[in-house]
Amino acid sequence: MQGNKEYIENEIDLGELFQTIWEKRVFILLFTFSLTILSIIYVFVKTPVYEIKSVVRIGYIGNDLVEDSNVLEKKLRLIFNVGNKQIKKEKAIVSNISAVKKVDSFLEITTQAFSNEKALEKNKEVVTFLKNEYKYKIDEYILKINLNIKNLEQEQKYIKNIIKKQKEEKINSLLNVELVSLENKLKFNKEKLIQYQSSINEILKRKKVSDTQNMISAMEMLNYQSLILNIQNTMENLIKEKQNLLNMTIPNLKRDLEFNIKDRLSKVEDKINLAKLKLTNSTAKNSEVVGIVQINDMPIKPKKYLTVITVFLTGFVLALFVVFFMQFINNIKNKE
Repeated sequence: MQGNKEYIENEIDLGELFQTIWEKRVFILLFTFSLTILSIIYVFVKTPVYEIKSVVRIGYIGNDLVEDSNVLEKKLRLIFNVGNKQIKKEKAIVSNISAVKKVDSFLEITTQAFSNEKALEKNKEVVTFLKNEYKYKIDEYILKINLNIKNLEQEQKYIKNIIKKQKEEKINSLLNVELVSLENKLKFNKEKLIQYQSSINEILKRKKVSDTQNMISAMEMLNYQSLILNIQNTMENLIKEKQNLLNMTIPNLKRDLEFNIKDRLSKVEDKINLAKLKLTNSTAKNSEVVGIVQINDMPIKPKKYLTVITVFLTGFVLALFVVFFMQFINNIKNKE
């Protein structure tokens, strides 16, 4: 019986609730409608704010960024006064600059204005500042590479011209000095050899008068024959030295010098190609926007439909609260 009584009381309370709502339906509707109308007026009167987002890759030289991303983020936020400005009629603001999560070399730049055009201009202003701020580092690096290439090309010319000339001078020295010296020695020894042969012939033509003269002549002949033998050995050595100079020393020198020149030219050429490769492969690059700049035709605020619906629901709930609160006050007064 007690359970049924509680059920009946609850049912009566619920019925009173709906009755109260029904009796105050005009107030609830007018209150909710008024707030909704005011929200509609607000969203249509409020100047819309548009937002532009872009992702910038920080410039780099080799494997190093022109500036650490965290340092650069703080620097840009300070320069463009991020978060401390309100949007004015003709001016856009930088609402946020932040490093992209887990990617240290990228920054996200967010700008806001009363039009997409103004917001886009502000976004480009930040990117342009970033490019100009570190352009000198990129230019300095590229200038160093170009100067290095120029020096290497001059070294190339030096090897081709000066060293080649030195090579020719060495070979000409061997041909004009040592070879001529050997030939002069051979000529001198040939003349001596003819002279000694002539002397022997003269000794043979002499008349043999006595044994003493014969002995003297024999001694002279032996002496001349010994001299002739020495000269022949000397000439043989000179001829070998000449052949060695012509067939081995000069060709080997030519080959070694040629190889040395080619080797040095090859090393210089490799350095030049490596330096040029650094430029063509963009080992140094300035900051630039990557991907597509996010431009939304719809303003980020106020969100018209969401605002109106939120105000409508809030107004309805608030109206119910007011009605129930007033009913609660009336019930207290009646009991008293």
